[in-house]
Amino acid sequence: MIETDSKGPSNMTDINIGFIPLIDCAPFVIAKEKGFFEALGVSVKLHKEASWASIRDKVAFNLLNGAHMLAAMPIAATLGVGAIKSSLKSSIKAPMQTGFTVSQNGNGITVSNLLYQQMSGYANHGAEIRNGTALQRLLKDKSEQSIRFASVFPYSSHTYQLRDWLSRAGIDADKDVQILVIPPTKMISHLINGEIDGYCVGEPWNSLAVQQGVGHMLMTGYDLWGSTPEKVFAVNSQWQDENQDIHLKLINALHQACAWVDDEANQEDLLAILAKPDYLDCDPDGLRYGFNAVKPAGDFAWPKEAYQTFSGAKVNRPNPEYALWLMSQMVRWQELGYQFEVTEVINQVCRQDLYFKALGLVEGDHLYENPSFNTRKWFESSLAGETIIHPDGLEKGLIY
Repeated sequence: MIETDSKGPSNMTDINIGFIPLIDCAPFVIAKEKGFFEALGVSVKLHKEASWASIRDKVAFNLLNGAHMLAAMPIAATLGVGAIKSSLKSSIKAPMQTGFTVSQNGNGITVSNLLYQQMSGYANHGAEIRNGTALQRLLKDKSEQSIRFASVFPYSSHTYQLRDWLSRAGIDADKDVQILVIPPTKMISHLINGEIDGYCVGEPWNSLAVQQGVGHMLMTGYDLWGSTPEKVFAVNSQWQDENQDIHLKLINALHQACAWVDDEANQEDLLAILAKPDYLDCDPDGLRYGFNAVKPAGDFAWPKEAYQTFSGAKVNRPNPEYALWLMSQMVRWQELGYQFEVTEVINQVCRQDLYFKALGLVEGDHLYENPSFNTRKWFESSLAGETIIHPDGLEKGLIY
């Protein structure tokens, strides 16, 4: 049942929210199409954007009030990591916040048929293809950076998972291969045309490559990191401070929409809505693998836990440990220099208090206060690639 605003529709306020036409924009689309936003007295206009950089810049300059974003983006923008430019053409910090995680998991690493065949010749068994050992051996006989991989954005779990996978196999992502940035919707065509040899991307683009017989999915993000957040609802910090009541309503509506999306009874309706020209503009059946459908048979299986999910307290609550993990990846790959105020940045960006307040929940210890946290030790461990997610999962924190 949709919760309603007792003040009624007369108090509607127009809010502009951006999205990228991907599977995990589903909660935003459903909150709009099924009236979750409207029922809480908020009129939302959804804006389909062409790139993550466009999304980031428009939120930074308040051309959009908020957006569907990669989990690392509000952290990078707040720290000034990336290419947001002022009118003076200098990089600027653009403080952003997230009080709601939209989805977790769903990423995979896929390679072309040609690269898979080449790797097979350097493997003693399937595990050596899957873990990249065969690729490391193959690269010794290739010219430098002749193998090209792609990711969706420099500051993303996709890029960090791809780099992590390569590193575990003894491959230097900066010297031994190339990593390009390509929109998810273009990955398969680039793979078919031989412009790239592999990619890390969210679903359904891994499963579709397998289904179409043009690629082999080797590894899921879950296999590498366990269950981790993927997309968030992020807003401009100044806008949030001036419009917190509206922001809380948006979080509430998205929370309801996420539960609707995860309900298998709604799947056919969901696929039909997402396939509309205003949203993903595609064949509904092509979207099926992004949700609960059985994946196409390949050489390596998707664990059920690796499927993308949208609802549940462990999914939707902003996770400060993951913010710390993403910052450690920025440090590891030398995107971020030494940070003295790590916990302050986490508390500025990762607003658990807003999540609790929006849903009327009893507020837990929402500030990230870890008395044993040692900034210098964390930084040095991250730079050396030795910081890891706890083997029992992200809820247990990091080991460094």
